[in-house]
Amino acid sequence: MKIAEAGFRVTGLPLRRKLRHAGTDTGELTEVFLRVRLADGHVGWAETRGNGAYATGCSTDTIVAALRTPGWQDTARLARRCPPAAMLVDIASRDAAARAQGIPLWATLSDSPAPSSLPTHAAIAFGTETQAAHLADAAVRDGFGRIKIRIGGDPAVDRARVTRVREVAGPSAVLAVDANGGWDTGTALAAARWLADLDVAWFEQPVTDLASMAVVRAGSPIPVWADESVRDAESVRAVAELGAADGVHLKLEKAGTVDVLAAAIETARRHGLDVGLGQMDCGRLGCVTTAQLAAGLGVPVAELWGCANVERDVTPGLELRDGAVPLPAGPGLGLRPELDTTTPMRIDS
Repeated sequence: MKIAEAGFRVTGLPLRRKLRHAGTDTGELTEVFLRVRLADGHVGWAETRGNGAYATGCSTDTIVAALRTPGWQDTARLARRCPPAAMLVDIASRDAAARAQGIPLWATLSDSPAPSSLPTHAAIAFGTETQAAHLADAAVRDGFGRIKIRIGGDPAVDRARVTRVREVAGPSAVLAVDANGGWDTGTALAAARWLADLDVAWFEQPVTDLASMAVVRAGSPIPVWADESVRDAESVRAVAELGAADGVHLKLEKAGTVDVLAAAIETARRHGLDVGLGQMDCGRLGCVTTAQLAAGLGVPVAELWGCANVERDVTPGLELRDGAVPLPAGPGLGLRPELDTTTPMRIDS
């Protein structure tokens, strides 16, 4: 159904701890929120990350400029220019349409019943060995069965950090690591061996380019996953044909639309690759979006708690229970942000 009215807000979400990895160093998430009203009067919302250009290629200014460009409602065309902007339009429209039907967003993507809650990762960012141990202990107490650790810095420091997480989390915890392309081939190959000794389940984006990643995968005793290297069906196919990875970690922020994301997931499965669904660090509206998509597209390995480090969010209603995110019972996304809309929020068609 045609969008009758739309508007956006850019809002900063302060973090408890600075977000640091190979691509960023920030104390705040800059989030872009879009609100649309369909011709039938139903309203939908969406959230995307603005200061995540290291992963999406689009800054806050780029996203806003894309939303101001004539023809912005054409999500397929918008996705080619700025995937996060297309994500906003696609998800807000789907949220409104699902609300019009009185069903959750996931049910517009699947006829199969969805679980009441979805397990998710705990994330351990860069820091000291002591900080990693503290975060691992908190994750265990919060009921997480999976923990993902940022690595890709000093290999000796990272080895000590992963070792401490394994000691604290115990042998039953599933550990994964993400280097965000921070190492060269030799360092990554050496790391793969000690990661195997620590029973790490998979090694995400050890290096930046696919040719090097294929070399790492050939010599790695543990599965290698692609993240920064994949965004759509074509890039997933390239990873599979080069033998560069055993799995792919996909994000709607990079795919742009749900249709592009679904095609990438289908391509990965057709090539025998494992599939994980992720998100940029974001607020609760972004988290519930990923949860709805994981339920609707049948992806059991998903990162749904990117809001864990947010000190003050603008979207209430999503909580963590025993390492899992409960799916809201209401229609659409099931949540709405509490934003001051006294200032008009318009986008010219």
